[in-house]
Order: sequence, then structure tokens, then C-alpha cells
Amino acid sequence: MKLRDRIAFHFISRIILLIAICTALFVVSTLFFTFFLNDREPHKSPLSLSSVVRQTAVKGGKISVEAEAISHLKEYHMWLQILDERGNELYSFNKPDNIPSHYIPGELVSDYVYPAKKGFHLSTWFDTKNGKTLTWIMGEPFQSDNPFLYWTNQLWILSMIMIGVIVALYFGKQLGAPLLYIVSWIENLSKGTYAEPASHSFIPKKKKKPGYKLYQELMNAMSNLTVILQKNKAESEKLERTREEWMTGVSHDLKTPLSVIKGYTILLSSEKHEWNKEKVRDFANVMNERVEYMEELIEEFNLTFRLKNDAFPIQKEEKDIVGLLRETLTGLKSLPESKDKHFEFLADQDAIAFYMDEKYMQRAFENLIANSIKHNPPGTEIKVLIENSESQSLTIIIEDNGLGMEKETLEHLFDRYYRGTNASSDTSGTGLGMAIARQIIHAHEGHIEIFSKPGHGTQIKVIFSNKEGPSRL
Repeated sequence: MKLRDRIAFHFISRIILLIAICTALFVVSTLFFTFFLNDREPHKSPLSLSSVVRQTAVKGGKISVEAEAISHLKEYHMWLQILDERGNELYSFNKPDNIPSHYIPGELVSDYVYPAKKGFHLSTWFDTKNGKTLTWIMGEPFQSDNPFLYWTNQLWILSMIMIGVIVALYFGKQLGAPLLYIVSWIENLSKGTYAEPASHSFIPKKKKKPGYKLYQELMNAMSNLTVILQKNKAESEKLERTREEWMTGVSHDLKTPLSVIKGYTILLSSEKHEWNKEKVRDFANVMNERVEYMEELIEEFNLTFRLKNDAFPIQKEEKDIVGLLRETLTGLKSLPESKDKHFEFLADQDAIAFYMDEKYMQRAFENLIANSIKHNPPGTEIKVLIENSESQSLTIIIEDNGLGMEKETLEHLFDRYYRGTNASSDTSGTGLGMAIARQIIHAHEGHIEIFSKPGHGTQIKVIFSNKEGPSRL
């Protein structure tokens, strides 16, 4: 059954049930009043009211009752009251204090039907005397074995009202609480609060109650929408942070090379100096180096932020990682900083198949190995080792016996723009190489461990826990 049909059926069935309960309460109340609070046997008065009426006379607007009738009233401890057509008292005899002198419509009928109300059995008579419409009321003390008195009648009526209110509240909560819950949820979403309501009295402890179970499909859809909106909000905030960081980083790192270029352009355009061709060529070379540096900076800056925010598509293919590292090391040996340094490459297998993005994996290991080359003195031994274990993990070790690193340098080695504190080391570069390397390794489900001590060299371990498993080619 569709959600719309289920909701319609639910509402109609609950309304029918509510009508049935109200009808049952009405029937029970009627039976209770009829069989318990009312006299089931007609009361027989020892004095006939009709005889009293015959002994009543109206002369000159005054009402009088014969002595015989009065004596009978006294004998039987009864009282008499005569009213006009408006319910006002014109005559009374032996009337108790709690009997009113004026009757509103329906009051006399109530007292007649429920004698326990005032404590008297009432007899009434309507007749006309000398053009006046009169009502005779004769009362006799109420005596009954009925255990339910008037206060019981009132208590029963109050209990019926309370039961009706409770039933109405129950059905109101059952029908309205789930809708109020959903409306509150929608209000939260409209205000940018992408979460379920958590501070309202109509929220159930268990959403598997009948009323909430009816809307389960709608609540599941609301929950899915909430998750999507939360994700979109997080991505939007993340994108905004990335944009701000990118702008801040670019403006900061481009400022220095642009200042250098600007300085040389001012010198070249100055009329106070005459520069020969060789000097102009030197200035042009410096400016070209600064331009190349800015190009490299922008490229690496863009790459690191795209990797950081998972915005860069890594295209993994099965490639030989041993051949890739051997080729990378061979290329780095041609760097000017590699002069007078000794290199060693060791692998326990000639070829190892590994799922990777070959281009960016080579970029990562170039940065890691180049860090050992650039920041160590001549004569340093640099080793690259590859270990493929049977536990489906691949470990690549880059170690040297160079200067080593202090604790502070180790803590910030993979921070962007960090260039170390060793004054004797090369501080050129963008400061993004190690950060990019770690991000590429993480994108390949790997991690980096680094061990270093001043004067004892450095060891970098790159460990890949490859689920698909490295294997021989």
C-alpha cells in the first residue's frame, strides 16, 4: 500500500475508533444514570396533590389553602410551594431552607428526576385558578436504599469528562505527534540545521511506535536528505577553506620572486645607469629563474591542495614499482647536488607489480630522495631498498648516513612551506615537496615512517598495505 493510501486509512480508522469510544461512553453513562442514580420504582405519596389543588383558592390575588390540607402536610412532614408561570414563588408552607424561591427552566425537571439532589421526592401539578396559571410543588423527605447519591452523579459526570479528555489527548498525540516531528525536522533543515529534532516533547524514545511506523518511509527519506545536506555543507565549507588557503598561500609565496623581478626591472629601466650586454644577460637569467620558480610554485601549490581535498583523480594501473624507483634514482644522480654522493639500490625482487599512478608515484619518491640529496654534505651514502613481504605489504626504505634532523625539523617536515632549521642545508625550493610526497603516498593507501638523529643520518620508510597485493611480474 502506498504511503498516501496508508495515511488516509490510518486517519479514517482512528476517527471511526474515536467515534465508537465516545458512543460507548455515552451508552454507559445513560445506563448508569438510568439503573443506579434514578429510582427504578415509582414513588407513591401518602397525600394526593390533586386534593391539595382542589383545596387551593385564589381571591384578590392572594392564595390560600384549606386547613385540612395543611394538617395533612404537617402530619406527613411534607411541604408545599406554589409558583406562577415565570417560576416565582407565590405561596409556600413548611418549605425547607434549601428549596429555592425561583426556578429556572429545567431545574424543576432535574429535581423531579433525581430526588437525591435535594433530598425530597417531588410531585407537581399544573392548573389555572381565576385566570392564573399556577404550578403546585409538593415535597416529601427522600428515603431510599440506593447507595448512589447526588454527589456520585456529579463524580460520574466528571469522570466521563476526564476520560473523554484523555482519549482525545491520546488520539491527538498519536495522530499529530509524528506530523509535528516531521514539521520540526523540516524547519531545522530550512534554518540550515541539518540534523533531526532533539529538544521537543513530541519526539519519541522509540520511533517504532504505531504512529511513527506509518511515516517510516518519509522519515527514511528525510534522514537521507539530512545526510546529503550535511555532506554538501561540509564540502562547501571545505572548498571555501581551500580557496582561502590557496589565495593566502599564492599571495605569500609569489611576493618574494615578484619583488626580485620588480627590482631588476627598475634597475634596467633606470636612466642613471648604463648596463652592458653581459650584465643585462645576468639580470635576465635571474629574472628567468624567478619566473620558473613561480611556475613551479603555482603547479605544486595547486597539486598539494587538490590532493589534500581529494579533488585530484588518481589513475591507478598495475606497474613495476622496482623499475620506477630505479629510473627515478638514476635521474636524480644527474643533479648538481648529487656530485660526490654515493648511491645504492637494492630490491629483493627484479620486478614487483603494484597498482599506482605512475606519474605521481614517481613525483613522490623524487621529492623524498631529493630531500636526502639536497640536505646532506658531499660523501653522504644514500640507499634505496625495496622489501616485498609475504603479508601483502610493500616497504620502500630511503636512508642516508648524513647530518640527520633535529626533533623540531622532524615534527614539521611534512608541513607546507617548511624548509628546515639547518643553516648548512639547502633552503631553496617551494617547501611543498615533502607535503606533496606524503599526500600522494596517502592517496595510494600508504603511510610514511621517519627516523632521524642529528649526526646519525635519516631513514624514511614508505609502507603500502596493498589489499590487492604486490606480486612478481
